[in-house]
Amino acid sequence: MTAQAEVIQLTRELVQIPSENPTGSEEAVGNYVFHWLQRLGVEVKKEEVAPGRFNVVARLAGVKEHPRLVYTGHLDTVPAGEGWTKDPFAGEMEQGKLYGRGSADMKGGLAAALVAFKRICLGREKPRHSFIFLACVDEEGPFMQGALAAVEKGWVTDEDFLLAAEPSGLAVVAAHKGPLWFEISTQGKMAHGGKPHLGVDAIHAMAEIISSLKRSVAELPYEDPLLGKATLNVGRISGGVKVNMVPDSCRAEADLRLTVPMTVTQACHLVEKVIAQGTGKVPGSRGSYRVLGVERPPLRIPQDSPLLAAVTKGVKKITGREAELAGFPAYTDGAIMAARTGTPHCLTFGPGYLAQAHAPDEYVPVEHLMLASDILTETAQEILF
Repeated sequence: MTAQAEVIQLTRELVQIPSENPTGSEEAVGNYVFHWLQRLGVEVKKEEVAPGRFNVVARLAGVKEHPRLVYTGHLDTVPAGEGWTKDPFAGEMEQGKLYGRGSADMKGGLAAALVAFKRICLGREKPRHSFIFLACVDEEGPFMQGALAAVEKGWVTDEDFLLAAEPSGLAVVAAHKGPLWFEISTQGKMAHGGKPHLGVDAIHAMAEIISSLKRSVAELPYEDPLLGKATLNVGRISGGVKVNMVPDSCRAEADLRLTVPMTVTQACHLVEKVIAQGTGKVPGSRGSYRVLGVERPPLRIPQDSPLLAAVTKGVKKITGREAELAGFPAYTDGAIMAARTGTPHCLTFGPGYLAQAHAPDEYVPVEHLMLASDILTETAQEILF
């Protein structure tokens, strides 16, 4: 079987093994990847992250250990959900597209990285540095437990080159926005709806906070050529008891996407300031917030990074075109590992489009699978030999 045929078949087989999160059901697909890697004759491990949930790590030893090249991806997908016209777990192929939950996000990328890893492992030369393949659980989180566990185990350090094979449309993602998720709570005083002046309206206070926060984010001076400006989405809100009662509490969950050079600390100070302003407009109200999940700062790879040079060279060699540089509005396991370790050499490159991720009739272009596998192989050759 050719490498190009293998990456297509492997993607289909991975899609056919459901690994929806939440439910923590990555065990079956993790076992499949583990046994697939065992056939290569390299060091392969399962490392438990939580009961029944484990990362899969393979290592091709180099002449020196560092700087390692680390290809990473995640084993879990979001739930299939409703609205499909295809079987989400059949791996159907039609008109150059391979359909299924996780085909784009990111079992196609996982397959492309696996086949590239295999091609390097079967070569005759020993690489200059060690080559790591790392498949993580729980990327769809929000806690990214697999990536954090991999950092704790030392599989990624501040010296290493880190590539996440997430769907990038074959663009080279050189920057990541930093998602800051937080919950805002407001408190007021309950009263009869016919005498609202006797109460303190917590929903009114929340409305003032949200309006002020949206204005403040829009006015931030930070703008990156690849990432653009920071954005804010308030995704959930709840409050009150009945229509004829002044609400004494309200909660909202917001998603603030940071752009470089803004820091998480600066963003938290902004949220604190806006809460104080908003509650100040509703006398007697109080407000607070808490961060949800782990800290995820925005990232940008240096222009002189050897990893960036290797990937762009691989794109040119395989496609004949100059690589497109892009920013990523989401976060990846690679990004959280880079943020935790401090390695500046982190980027995302993989088959499929982010617009297909989490959607009904998710698909990955078959051509992307073949090109991505070849480009990832060329990248590894450039870094390791």
